Amino acid sequence: MAMAYRSTCVRVHGLLSQGFVSTDARFKGNGLGVLKSAAFSPSSALFRPLLCRLQLEKFVFPRTFPPLNLRKTTCSAGAILESEVKDIGSFVEVGYIADTHGVHGELHVYSLTDFPQERFEKPGKRWVRSKIMGKPVYEEVELLKGREVGGKRPSWLITLQGFNSVEKASDLVGSTLLVSERPTLNDDEYYIPDLVGMSVILKETGEEIGIILDVYNTGGDTDLLQVKRTDGASGQKVWIPFVAEIVPVVDKERRRVEIDPPAGLLELNSSSETKDEKARRRKDVKEKRKLRERFSGLKKKLMAIGQMHILEGLSSGTESQQQELVSQLLSIDFGSFHQAVQDVLPQSESSGRERNKILSKPPPYFPCANWREIDACLEQEEITRSGGNTFRWWKEGLQLIADGRVAVVVLAGGQSTRLGEKGSSVKGAIDLGLAGGKSLFQLQAERLLIIQELSRMVMHVTTKPRIPWIVMTSDATDMSTRAYFEDNKFWGLDKSQVWFLKQASLPCSSMELTEGQHRILLETPWKVAQGPNGNGGLFNALSAQGTNDRLADLGVDYVQVYAVDNTLVRVADPVFFGYTKERGADIGVKVVTRTSAEEAVGVVCMNYEMAEIQGAKGPGSGEYSDNARYGVLEYSNITESLKHATEETEQGRRLEFRAAHICVNIFSLSFLRKLGEPEFELEYHPAVKHIKHVTRQGDEWVAVIPDRPNGIKLERFIFDAFKYSDPSKVALLEVVREEEFAPVKNAPAPGVLDTVDTARRLMNSLSKRFPPLRPSTADIPPTQVVRSLNLAYMGGHIEGNLRDIIGPGAQQESEET
Repeated sequence: MAMAYRSTCVRVHGLLSQGFVSTDARFKGNGLGVLKSAAFSPSSALFRPLLCRLQLEKFVFPRTFPPLNLRKTTCSAGAILESEVKDIGSFVEVGYIADTHGVHGELHVYSLTDFPQERFEKPGKRWVRSKIMGKPVYEEVELLKGREVGGKRPSWLITLQGFNSVEKASDLVGSTLLVSERPTLNDDEYYIPDLVGMSVILKETGEEIGIILDVYNTGGDTDLLQVKRTDGASGQKVWIPFVAEIVPVVDKERRRVEIDPPAGLLELNSSSETKDEKARRRKDVKEKRKLRERFSGLKKKLMAIGQMHILEGLSSGTESQQQELVSQLLSIDFGSFHQAVQDVLPQSESSGRERNKILSKPPPYFPCANWREIDACLEQEEITRSGGNTFRWWKEGLQLIADGRVAVVVLAGGQSTRLGEKGSSVKGAIDLGLAGGKSLFQLQAERLLIIQELSRMVMHVTTKPRIPWIVMTSDATDMSTRAYFEDNKFWGLDKSQVWFLKQASLPCSSMELTEGQHRILLETPWKVAQGPNGNGGLFNALSAQGTNDRLADLGVDYVQVYAVDNTLVRVADPVFFGYTKERGADIGVKVVTRTSAEEAVGVVCMNYEMAEIQGAKGPGSGEYSDNARYGVLEYSNITESLKHATEETEQGRRLEFRAAHICVNIFSLSFLRKLGEPEFELEYHPAVKHIKHVTRQGDEWVAVIPDRPNGIKLERFIFDAFKYSDPSKVALLEVVREEEFAPVKNAPAPGVLDTVDTARRLMNSLSKRFPPLRPSTADIPPTQVVRSLNLAYMGGHIEGNLRDIIGPGAQQESEET
């Protein structure tokens, strides 16, 4: 059995106990399998940690030094004086002087040798290597005695002559203990430095294939020769087990070894890099350099805005946790965040952005849609008649759908944290308690299917329309929403027509000021607490993620946008599309009449800004401009006088500000493109929330679960886009509340509105007024099938399968199309 020694550090190796067996038909069975999957493949999972350990050993066990001219002598303080000693031979490292011990100058030495008793206990000449002014300096010392001490790592306490105090011994801490001779080895024992550089010859052919670069121990009884190929596989490195069966000849005089490798060994253990791998490695290095530069810039930015505390997690946790924090921080636009905070939150020396004074008035007249008019026409089988306004808008909208000129966006980035036990990680997936367990997403998918079929039948098109359904998610809901759609097979919709769009998030901040700043909150030491940037984040997301371009390529002109929590929303509403197109509007706005002055809902209004009059002096000397813009008065901001203001009408007194915004809008694609430009970015609003977070107290991280609102989320509101449109390009359309507005915002409780229970009651009531018809034969006139579909759409949902409403013949035709 051969042995390999690194200087005085022994590496014992022998036959592979499980890898290779010497037989007539040798190296078959599990031999090469072990070679490939375990010890000898540098890319294997088992071998990677082994290489890391061996490379560390390689660092602390360097090769012998060449003969040196040394300047040496000692004084009482152990200093190096100039006295020349020549040709002393090669040095070998045997230990590292780590510290002093006790008061008598003992030195604590970590062993770098497999002959510790001889090196640390046998008195005699030793050498100490240290560095002065960056250059190695060697000093001869006399070892008097030594003794082993316990611990996980082999170490000894030694006493050197002349170093009998802590002060003197301290001068040697950090130095390396050396010897100048090596033990004599047996015939089958080798020092690693003697093997390095030897030629590697194939015994069978005499061909030289490479040279030995180094020798590594596998952690057991086997050494590995690292060989650099010099034949046709130039530049490759292979690993060869240093066992007699594979390396039968080691010729020290001729500086060569002969190998008899099993079939496939040289190929299996190649560690070479292809050109692509080298290019990829260079790219990785370049990317890491860029990452470091970006992180350096990030730290400067955080310091400038007083948010350096969010880096405290980098001093604890695992490498993976720290990397997650770095990745998240690099993805956050702290410049925009800081500007948004400065704009909307009170600071130490300012109260936020100065705003112009606004005079709000009710919007001008707007019509009300009458879906019963549509049903009356269909009941009389008069699809071709002109009908009233609503019927005309309905047909115009179906034509837009048939022509592929519309799309739909559902705002689904919020979680259902306010819904109690009825909640879900995805709001669109909550259980509404309906027959069949239908969720909000399923109801909306079914309405899309119905309206697509209606458009096909009424407009007599041969190709079934497929309306793009864009689902806007957030960091908190994206993965769960996608999985929910996949699990339910998109409820019969074509998968290609469902697009996912993730809105941006912004850090959450504290309400309290700390050192003049609203500090960013941490969800964990390695994760910043963030929230979606509001439904107004839609416009930037559509532009940044290329969705506007995709819609333009499809020829889309109008996009309906609605909130996911409206149980009765009419998805891809043809009446709404037709009305918006007829008005030539860039924005369509659905409204319902407020039920009372105290209803917590925003109201649509006209905003008139205060204009300065040239030469006027003092406050209140200006006047309001005629350049009014549409807007929405938030319930939390509306004054008591405006909230309760009434007006006299033919039907009696009613609220003056009655047009409640229900977050169902239409935008022309050209206007959406405009809103994606930087100069039309929407402002942020503060939303006060309960935000769980952690805070550092000394060396501990403490979880904070607030019992009152403690934090701020920054949000953009979709209706702030109204001010960027000419008022003549904004079209309001009133709809019947009981038919189109049943939001789910609160947990069920006595007397609480807008819950799952109230929404379900409204839906069941509507279904009774517009029951779905179920044709029993295939001979039903097409107009009756159309009426059945429209009633199902008006009723808010369908019971059973779509086949039951459309009828077998129509369904088959649809499937064939």
